[in-house]
Amino acid sequence: MTSPSETLAGPVARPPSASIRSVDKVVDILELLSTESRGLPLGEIAGRLGLNVSTVHHLLATLRNRGMVAQDERSKAYRLGYGLVRIANRFLSETDLYPAAIGPVEKLRDRSGETSYLSAFQDKAIAEVILLPGVRPIQVRRVQRPGKSSLHSTATGKTLLAYLPGEESAVLLAGRELARFTPKTIVDRLRLGTELDLIRSRGYALDDEEDYVGVQCVAVPVCVAGGKCVAAVSVSYPASPPERTEELIQLVSEAAATVSANLGAVPIHPNA
Repeated sequence: MTSPSETLAGPVARPPSASIRSVDKVVDILELLSTESRGLPLGEIAGRLGLNVSTVHHLLATLRNRGMVAQDERSKAYRLGYGLVRIANRFLSETDLYPAAIGPVEKLRDRSGETSYLSAFQDKAIAEVILLPGVRPIQVRRVQRPGKSSLHSTATGKTLLAYLPGEESAVLLAGRELARFTPKTIVDRLRLGTELDLIRSRGYALDDEEDYVGVQCVAVPVCVAGGKCVAAVSVSYPASPPERTEELIQLVSEAAATVSANLGAVPIHPNA
């Protein structure tokens, strides 16, 4: 017999419960605040996320009580709280990536002046392990839509996809829409497959204003012993002439090679 929630064809998808929707909203709030170092007022948070002000106020009050957000007494703006640092430190103490990468990524940020990242896959989504804001007069602030980063339109996403074993990239993308964010976004699956082949052959990926107009990105894979790709080092920067991109490819490649060496591996493309 099948239960009331199943059919002979398998389980019937249930709409998300109110509690699950609340968790989604909390994560969206935290991700939004992570993009604004000076914090945001209640009304702007609600407006950007398209949520009811009273709902956001209730969720923020709970997060504030748990130390996950803090509120400036003067401006009343909300920002991330130290409670998140405790959680992050527990996670970082259990991973080899952060200690192996923080030095090279800091050096990359200092040499390039651009916002620099180390990112990895977690639960089939991109997770930023390290994010260091740029120091140039004109720089790219951290840009990310609420929710998961796009795999097909970012240099990091394409890098991680390109180095998945076997047909895993095709399986991962099978149920995802290739949404168009700019005129340059790759939305054709065959063309994306060709792009992933190119990334594997040259050892780096480019985001040429594919995720945001006016923003470019370079990403290079990080490997462990045996050649498995476990992460990507990247920089994002204002759209620039080809010479600047070539310079950044070299700098990012050197940083990724150092991280790979720290993890005990020979980089896939040591001369990229």
